[in-house]
Amino acid sequence: MGPRIFIMLCFGSLAIGVLAAVAVGAWMVNTQSPIGDDIRNVIIVYGGGIAFLLVAVIAVVWAYLDHAIAQPLAQVVRGIQTVIHANPDHRIEVNDFHQLDGLPAAVGELMREMAVAKNNVHDTVAKATASIEEQKNRLGIILQDLHEGVIVCNNNHRILLYNNRALQLLRIGGEIGLDRSLFHFLTRQPVLHALGRLNNRLTEGRYQSDDEGSMVTFVGATVDGRHTLDGRISLILDVDNSANGYVLSFEDNTEELAALGLRDRLLRDATEGVRAPVANLRAAAEIFCGQGDLNPGEAAEFKSVLLNESKFLCDRLEMLSAQYREIITGHWPMSDIYSSNLFNNIAGRLKEQRSIEAMITGIPQWFHGDSYTLVQLLDKLILKVTGFTGARTIDLEAVGGEKHVYLDIVWHGPVIPAAETQAWLDEQLEDTLGNLSLRDILERHKTDIWSLADRDGRARLRLPLPPATKSVGRRGARSRPSRPEFYDFELLNRASPLGDLGKQPLRSLGYVVFDTETTGLEPSAGDEIVAIAGVRVLNGRILTGESFERIVDPKRPIPKESIRFHGITEDMIKDKPPIQVVLPQFRAFVGESVLVAHNAAFDLKFLKLKEAECGLSFDMPVLDTLLLSVFLHDHTSRHSLDAAAQRFGITVHGRHTALGDALVTAGLFLKMIDVLEARGIVTLDQAVDAAHSIVEVRAKQAMF
Repeated sequence: MGPRIFIMLCFGSLAIGVLAAVAVGAWMVNTQSPIGDDIRNVIIVYGGGIAFLLVAVIAVVWAYLDHAIAQPLAQVVRGIQTVIHANPDHRIEVNDFHQLDGLPAAVGELMREMAVAKNNVHDTVAKATASIEEQKNRLGIILQDLHEGVIVCNNNHRILLYNNRALQLLRIGGEIGLDRSLFHFLTRQPVLHALGRLNNRLTEGRYQSDDEGSMVTFVGATVDGRHTLDGRISLILDVDNSANGYVLSFEDNTEELAALGLRDRLLRDATEGVRAPVANLRAAAEIFCGQGDLNPGEAAEFKSVLLNESKFLCDRLEMLSAQYREIITGHWPMSDIYSSNLFNNIAGRLKEQRSIEAMITGIPQWFHGDSYTLVQLLDKLILKVTGFTGARTIDLEAVGGEKHVYLDIVWHGPVIPAAETQAWLDEQLEDTLGNLSLRDILERHKTDIWSLADRDGRARLRLPLPPATKSVGRRGARSRPSRPEFYDFELLNRASPLGDLGKQPLRSLGYVVFDTETTGLEPSAGDEIVAIAGVRVLNGRILTGESFERIVDPKRPIPKESIRFHGITEDMIKDKPPIQVVLPQFRAFVGESVLVAHNAAFDLKFLKLKEAECGLSFDMPVLDTLLLSVFLHDHTSRHSLDAAAQRFGITVHGRHTALGDALVTAGLFLKMIDVLEARGIVTLDQAVDAAHSIVEVRAKQAMF
């Protein structure tokens, strides 16, 4: 029994007692006393007035104690639950008007001390394994440098301008030809990949926020494959900040790479090639010195010379080998990497080459490193893990931390001993430049690996890496007003009983967390969906690799004020399918899953309005993280997706895109499950009832 109910029962009992006592007294005066009617009436009136006054005093005292003590105590309890189960950095919020004296501050200080102690332990482990890579400056676009080839193209990859150096580098006789496709001369995929990254920065508002956002590097080749080109790409923007073309500048690195390979071979021969002969020389010298055929003076001098010289040669070779490894590892450039891109590359290789199923889970993160060597490293580590544990299915997850981003390999099975993981590190990777070892790559990134236990009989192999050199998920982000809370009370009202599904634990169910981007905020007034995305959540994991994302042609103009927020322009919806095509695809993706969204009634209203037209129904259970946020933290009015994510310690990347918002909501929902379970809400029925209670409150508020 909570303190609020206890106080209410105590004062309610007292009020009932007062009324009962007055009622008994009035009855006795009226029926048992011989006094006159006038006096009797006076006694009854005054007794009733005193009873009313006492009840009023009791009600005022109860209301005061409820507001000053019971409610603040409940807020402290909820704050403690949030700190313990979701976000260690959450600050306990209590009404200013309370009579708990220093209790909230003391509890808050205790929570902060616990958080500091936990962070100290984390920092100690992190410092023992890795340090942050120093930031590197990136080259700017230098179009004036005539030693580089320069080609200007429009959005259709048609050539608008080029210089003579481009002719020389591409080995073309005569003219390239204006209005010809760039892909007659260069391989397509590297250019398209680089442009995709730039367009993502532009739509997310990061393109001109700093000098790093306006260009990307790429490595491509001529279409005949004879020449390797290394260059940069930047977008050409018009007055409306829309891309209408791009500039490509490049150099031919074919001879440099060939020379680099030759240098590496010579260095290897000069170091690794003489290691064994020198070791044999030292062993022979030691044996010779042990024969004792020389006179004592000569033997001593000879021994000294042989031992000193052989030691010097060994030490020298060790130094040269270390310098050789530094040259090799220092060649590869570091850059900011999106974990989803890296994991997709690895998952494809594992499935095709090793028949290993890799599931990408969690919220994607940005980190800093060398993508080429990291792919080789993780591929080898996964092979080692599956060989040691026998697992044929794994999860790949990036976990954001305060100072690092952790790339985790997760499997069902026991933890791998540290001695075993350390024994792997000296193995060489034949596909890397210079035959680097696993240890070389880890040293280049100034990090290490270790295995740790996870819940539900799972274990992880963890690789910490520094975060992106810039705050990629937030830089240049434009402020966007939160959607207003949207309630169609019939839409969110509790439907028919969920049956056996409602009795299932929240953790055991499958969910699709979804979000939409729209032309506006009024679905019933003609606004339409321009993008819809969803991500699957199963067994407490965000299955990043099982996501749905579509841009939709709304068949109506997109207002500029909406484009400013979600970045979807008229050009982007050209040739895209209408909602009548996309919505059945999304319904098939959802299947029998429970739907989850933030401010779900807003997104669900758009879907419901199209049900009849598309010949389908969204009749599955729906959970709203906004309503659950209000239920869990009713002491605050801040329940936007950004505010709730911050309160639960969710790192936000890619906000204001349909898939980005769905991923953030999925992370928020998994954190909420922990706090809901602490509050005794463990089944779907209970979670729906909790959200429904907030809908009823909002409905009553809307009546006044």
